[in-house]
Amino acid sequence: MAVTHEIRLPTVQPGRSAALIGLGLAIYLAYIYQVGHEEVAESLSNVNPAIFSAVILLSLMNMLFNALSWKKVAEQLNYRVSLTDMFLMYISGYFLNNLIPSGSFSGETARIYFLDKIAANSRLDASSATVAATRIITAVPFILGMMIGLVYLILFYEAPTWALATCILMMIFAIFVGVLFVVICFTDGWLQRIVDVIISLVERLSSQEIDRELCSGLVAQFHKSMKLLTARRLSLLISAFWAVVGWFSMNMVAFAAFKSLGVEISVFAIFAVYAVVIVFQTLPIILPGGVGLVDIIMTALFSAVGVSIHNAAAVTILIRLVQLWFITALGGLSTIHLVRKVNHNHKQKDRAATKSF
Repeated sequence: MAVTHEIRLPTVQPGRSAALIGLGLAIYLAYIYQVGHEEVAESLSNVNPAIFSAVILLSLMNMLFNALSWKKVAEQLNYRVSLTDMFLMYISGYFLNNLIPSGSFSGETARIYFLDKIAANSRLDASSATVAATRIITAVPFILGMMIGLVYLILFYEAPTWALATCILMMIFAIFVGVLFVVICFTDGWLQRIVDVIISLVERLSSQEIDRELCSGLVAQFHKSMKLLTARRLSLLISAFWAVVGWFSMNMVAFAAFKSLGVEISVFAIFAVYAVVIVFQTLPIILPGGVGLVDIIMTALFSAVGVSIHNAAAVTILIRLVQLWFITALGGLSTIHLVRKVNHNHKQKDRAATKSF
């Protein structure tokens, strides 16, 4: 079986996704009905539109700052892509992550695909390295924020044991996955073994032979690109700065949502709760975007840190309305735009090649 330097855009199954989204919404609506739908509706009626607009703005800023972090990394491997395109690629990845639950790998694959197709003189190994490095960089403030939030809850809140245990377990899980990912990215043998196992599995299932030498070459080039990135310390610091700003903007989304309802909550409590929610959302669970399950977890955790259950449910609805539905919709439009741009560029190259003959 021939292996090329091409990567395919993940395919969405609209019917399946719609059915699972409907199931998740039904689960959450049943939960809302149980905790008191009338009280939740009353809480939502108190929302301040002016302050709520900040929730939308902060959500967009979160995506923009993360795109800036990625752009700075990509520039170190000689990628020259506009910030607009990087931003659209980033939210396109968010869209595919939510519709194709796969531990966020659907979104990362989409980002690699579009970067590889849109950037001039791109290489699959280098595109993959920029995405992998950005994922590591953005994980650092996320884990540190989770630790700060957890310490705050332990010292200043009488949170239920189950809530603290959940935060601790998610923190340990996030650290474990992060360390494992770093080892795989920077240790030659680990990634090669994983690739060999995948190749063997594919060969057994498809009864076709895969070019192992080409795959090994891609792995070697990927490691070379990752090591090259680590040598550019100033650029990594700048990328890390944008990652921290992006992480803070993400947490401020929840803070602004609470403010729009007139509910007071410590930003440090948000650090802990939000981190747990994001970990759950990135797990490859069946429900797209974790709809229903993540909403219940967010509501329960906010309630556990002192917010009334009705206000917790109301703020969860506001947050998810923007960060899940609004950003996902924008990501869908961005994906359509990027696919058209890739197709347009491909046609132009074909025309140029035809004229050269």
